[in-house]
Amino acid sequence: MVRRTRSTRSTRSTRGIRTFSLALSAALLLGFPPASVAADAASAPKAPAAVPDYSTAESGNPIVDGWYADPDVAVYDGRYWIYPTTSQEYDQQTYLNAFSSTDMVHWTEHPKVLDIADIPWAKRALWAPAPVERNGKYYLYFAANDIQNNSELGGIGVAVADRPEGPYQDALGKPLISQFHNGAQPIDQDVFIDDDGQAYMYYGGWHHANVVKLNPDMTSLGTFADGTTYKEITPENYTEGSFMFKRNGKYYLMWSEGGWTGPDYSVSYAMSDSPTGPFKKIDKVLGQDPAVARGSGHNSVVNVPGTDIWYILYHRRPLSDTEGNHRQLAYDRMYFNEDGTIRPVTMKVQDDFGDDNAVGWHTYGDAQWSATRGAYSVAGAGGLALQDTNFSDLVYEADVTLTHGRGASGLAFRVTEPGAGREGFRGYYADLTTNGLVLGKSTGEQRTELARARFRVAVGRTHHVKIEAIGSSIKVYVDGMAKPRLSVTDTSFTSGANGVRAGLRGAGNAADGAAAGRSLARFDNVAIRSNVYSFEAAGAPNRFIRHYESRGRVDPNVTPYADMRWKVVPGLADPAAVSLESVNYPGHYLRRKDNGVWSEALTDDDAFRADATWRRVPGLSDKSLTSFESYAAPGQYLSHRASLLRVGRVTAGNRPDATFRAW
Repeated sequence: MVRRTRSTRSTRSTRGIRTFSLALSAALLLGFPPASVAADAASAPKAPAAVPDYSTAESGNPIVDGWYADPDVAVYDGRYWIYPTTSQEYDQQTYLNAFSSTDMVHWTEHPKVLDIADIPWAKRALWAPAPVERNGKYYLYFAANDIQNNSELGGIGVAVADRPEGPYQDALGKPLISQFHNGAQPIDQDVFIDDDGQAYMYYGGWHHANVVKLNPDMTSLGTFADGTTYKEITPENYTEGSFMFKRNGKYYLMWSEGGWTGPDYSVSYAMSDSPTGPFKKIDKVLGQDPAVARGSGHNSVVNVPGTDIWYILYHRRPLSDTEGNHRQLAYDRMYFNEDGTIRPVTMKVQDDFGDDNAVGWHTYGDAQWSATRGAYSVAGAGGLALQDTNFSDLVYEADVTLTHGRGASGLAFRVTEPGAGREGFRGYYADLTTNGLVLGKSTGEQRTELARARFRVAVGRTHHVKIEAIGSSIKVYVDGMAKPRLSVTDTSFTSGANGVRAGLRGAGNAADGAAAGRSLARFDNVAIRSNVYSFEAAGAPNRFIRHYESRGRVDPNVTPYADMRWKVVPGLADPAAVSLESVNYPGHYLRRKDNGVWSEALTDDDAFRADATWRRVPGLSDKSLTSFESYAAPGQYLSHRASLLRVGRVTAGNRPDATFRAW
């Protein structure tokens, strides 16, 4: 939910979250402020009342409605504040809005916190705001005019306000940085205050990045020990979008690569022991996912105060939209390895409708859709609602509640050509009725039933439906059953969008008129993902199933990352079970051999197929997790000992070693 307001409340000054969150945590544990932050103790960020501990934006990405880009984030007085670019044509980028939240779910919109009318030297292209607070004043750094050379007026400016929501006023009457230095276009600034109180600005476009010192007044530049003002820190493949944060004494520089309108726009990072580098590229953190979104970049990072919970905020483009300025705000959880390196971020697709909106959903047909009371409800004679996704192999889960006795409602997947008729589309559907479950396919208005399972479905009772569609194999599970209710093979549709649908059995008869306007179904806890997973050992946190020189291991800090990624596919020996195919080496499967475990190329051998097949069962030490029972050796389980994977019988004491958390 996004609420519009122009708040006039007074806010106690607080410090940017990136500076003091970890130091504050240590101070609270020890009962006194650490020396490095004692002088600014009154400025430390106050944690929100409830800790937002999410796997992603669980109420849905994008997080707010509208076209926005380049988000930067701060925490002021227990509220999260996002300051983005208003994503329009340059001549229309003349103001900045902000969004605030205490829980990162419900966002309040604050319109025009900074307007170009209050910046005498700025005319257009107002973008990439960077917020920070110091000494009771709130500063917002921005770029304006998109200058192309040193003879044009523009660059990086700074505005100041008494409250996070503004209004912000230009502080200098001119740009703070108005020239190209070291080849860096003066845009895309980020401001970071280190633990010793020194403020730095990182900025630059045109494939060059600089760092400068900010004086305590935050409106003038300082110098480095060698007397220089502008220090070039350009890492490999840098394009624009600098961002700095600090964790456990290490400095992380992030930046965007590729073209801002292209699908290759992405985020990479470097680490250093110093805020001024050197910064050597380590890896790419975030890129496009052809199943979820394109052009994912220009990020910021937020740490929940007093925790080690981190989120990456960024903008991305809808898959089906080619307009360059159609960018949306999103966030996902960001995790670190034991050595401090960042795991690549997976853009997740979830929606629990906890924000009481359906941003990102597209509806078709005559039904009335509404996101209220934490669920997505539909009324009328029938309709379809889709997310702009394009999954082929997928795992799709949601809660479905029938609210009409004649209802036929459920999940739609691999959908193309929506909107043909009242609820027409091409793709698959899995519907609940009061008589059970129906799996079928649609070719416009024509429905073909593929399979049916009869059981009682009560109106008003919520059922959890899970679909696994891997290649031609389609399985449908209901209410957490270990075995699928329905399992079929069909090759009609290979990829497409995912969503929910609602209709009436016997649609088209005279009773439809009486049903119009009546509630048909509710949907909740939608989650869609590919069939690619990483498996973390429950008994050894931050250690993952991987392969190294064909040997199966459980290790931390896996490089390359793809060695710990596995496609979960129908079992080679039994499609009702599963096999684990290496992402880094397609055609290689995790198999049992001589009580050890290896990743080897598939052979035309029945014994290999059996050894590479596993039965997924509830976790032996935690039923919410997963264990893998050997298909070839029933009663023996995949487990680890001294970093090596093995297959054997499990005792009460080593059940955690045979239990894994799927990521």
